[in-house]
Amino acid sequence: MESIYPSVFRLQHSAGSNGYALHQGDRVALVDPGLPNGSSRVLKELGDEGLLERVTDVLVTHSDLDHLGAAAAVQAATGATVWLGRADAEILEGKREPSTRFRRLLARRKAPSIRGPLQLLDGGEVPFPGVRAIATPGHTPGHMVFTFGEVVFAGDAVRGSDDGLRLMPGILTSDMREAKASLGLIAGLGARWLCPGHGRVRELRAA
Repeated sequence: MESIYPSVFRLQHSAGSNGYALHQGDRVALVDPGLPNGSSRVLKELGDEGLLERVTDVLVTHSDLDHLGAAAAVQAATGATVWLGRADAEILEGKREPSTRFRRLLARRKAPSIRGPLQLLDGGEVPFPGVRAIATPGHTPGHMVFTFGEVVFAGDAVRGSDDGLRLMPGILTSDMREAKASLGLIAGLGARWLCPGHGRVRELRAA
């Protein structure tokens, strides 16, 4: 694992998107464990680091397969609680229609079902000690970012570029107006470290 910040590490073997591990005392949370086909590598990495038995929570920024897909396997191996935005959970359950044609096509690729504990987020919750969930709709209706100290786990609300905070491409965005508002919200958090779903981890400001 790559150390980013005290108690925050980037997974080296998650597939599809960047995955992160967060330590607090005897507990470990994963953020966005990636695609289903990378789950065995994530579990091995956690086991090699002596962390697998300490995983209690999986924090998922949004329901796209490359972020949520491995959550079911991690939960099956650890008994962890999975946390996901309510609006995205409703799309997975067929209670809510994806808002664009491209998103409806993406929704045909189903993630393995979460069969254990699932907690739904609306924003403002503390799903793990020291972590706050913040609603950032736009990329998906139920997109969440998670803050911990000076770190923001931004999922796909922000693209990990070197030239400032930028949005993901419009074709991947459910609601561009909401996405722009969420980008402004993230910029106003004052975080030092940006941990995006794709691209490199960035230092946004000096200590």
